[in-house]
Amino acid sequence: MTSIRFRSITIGLLVIVASAAQAQAAAQVTQSGILINLEVRQLIARGEPADHARLRAHFTALADQYEADAKQHKTMAQVFIASPSVRVRAQSSADHCKRLENLATQSAATLRELATHHANLAAGTPSTAPKNATRFEAGEGAREAWQHEKEIHDLAANARTPADHRVIEEYFESIEKQYTKAVNEHVGMARAYRAVPNRLGGDPAAHCDRLVKLSRESAKEAGAVAAEHKHAAAAAK
Repeated sequence: MTSIRFRSITIGLLVIVASAAQAQAAAQVTQSGILINLEVRQLIARGEPADHARLRAHFTALADQYEADAKQHKTMAQVFIASPSVRVRAQSSADHCKRLENLATQSAATLRELATHHANLAAGTPSTAPKNATRFEAGEGAREAWQHEKEIHDLAANARTPADHRVIEEYFESIEKQYTKAVNEHVGMARAYRAVPNRLGGDPAAHCDRLVKLSRESAKEAGAVAAEHKHAAAAAK
């Protein structure tokens, strides 16, 4: 490897690290303004002036995040082009990064328009939502309520409103789906073990069967908790 090529790769790696640090810092700054997805849907449905003001702040913060993502993808594309280890593969990776940059940039532009739309509604000015904004008003890009462990623990300890119970319901529904997925995976592994001669010793298929049973029971329990909070949300209205 020539010294020029080595310096090119080193500089490229430094650019990636610096860009990642900038993106992380931007994400930390905007994260506090990004609502949870359920709350976005509730504010959209209610549509009071104060709700629109909160949505404006949310969509502005989300636009900041998408713009940071676009810058990161742009930097990655430049690094792939400048310092390819295998040129064909590097060009392909750069092309993917460019497409990601364009998609993130388009999303950021839509979110800026959406923020302006809700600012107008908050001020009582008639306004039309921008094209392709429905997905963001449905909660795309928003935080999951259980993104941080402490949040879901605090919510479980203090759930009072229908919205609180719906968040907990969604959390346990996600857990139920994870265990159901595990059931399907272990069933497939057990089938695969039984289809070939056993060279591992013991009975790996039986072990998978036990995992199927445990995962199925876990999915059932998570579903039961979700159902309880679904009823609690209905009762709290």
